[in-house]
Amino acid sequence: MTEKQICQVLGITKYQDFENLRNLLNNDQRFVNVSSKLWKTASLDHFLDNQSLDKTSFVITDIETTGSIRGKDRIIDIAAVKVKNGEVIGEFNSLVNPEMKITIPIRRLTGITNKMVIGSPHIETVLPKFVEFVDDGVFVAHNAAFDFNFINHEIKRLKHQSFKNPIEICSYRLAKKAVPEATSHGIVALSKFFNYKMENHHRAMPDVKATLHFFNIFLKILAESGIDDLFQLINLQKDKLTKKKLRKKIHKQFKYRKSKVK
Repeated sequence: MTEKQICQVLGITKYQDFENLRNLLNNDQRFVNVSSKLWKTASLDHFLDNQSLDKTSFVITDIETTGSIRGKDRIIDIAAVKVKNGEVIGEFNSLVNPEMKITIPIRRLTGITNKMVIGSPHIETVLPKFVEFVDDGVFVAHNAAFDFNFINHEIKRLKHQSFKNPIEICSYRLAKKAVPEATSHGIVALSKFFNYKMENHHRAMPDVKATLHFFNIFLKILAESGIDDLFQLINLQKDKLTKKKLRKKIHKQFKYRKSKVK
């Protein structure tokens, strides 16, 4: 796809916007510059090694935040469990002092109060330790786009080294493939579907443990359909991308990132 075609999709005419677009593409591992002004999406093996699922380390992650707006809101709770071949090989769990007040709706949702986080470490301390914990593991979360993008935004804001594997697995999307008969695929609905006792929903570690329980079930179900390596799992979760959806996704990403470049 040429830069001109991308600009036509986005309706870009200003030179400044054009330069911003090029900077975004240059800094995104998902795109490869084929030649002058010509780009293509990178194949998975461009930035990730394929391997069998039983040899892959997955890092099941969840965060709780002061809100949903990247750049404005902050992480207040982060937890993860690293698992390989069904065996837990590590855990990470920390409250985070957001250096801002936690609103009443968020306190009610999570049960996390301002008093609970006042003595907790700041994100500048927690995030490097979390990235080190993840190491070369594959990031997994329920509705992963929120957690993965929020954490990555904080990594960039703090100018910290990012994850070794720039890819995420969404257990919500896998749920829709593995158990389409479930009426809904959120954590609470899946807890009822699988008769899993859910405690302290909207706290990071309980949500992680629930997601891990479901994720292990999904892998067993999908293995029966021949899904046994990482690339197959990544590709399985993808929705069919129509031209309309592509335009919408590109425009949304460009609009958000452009506001950050200014």
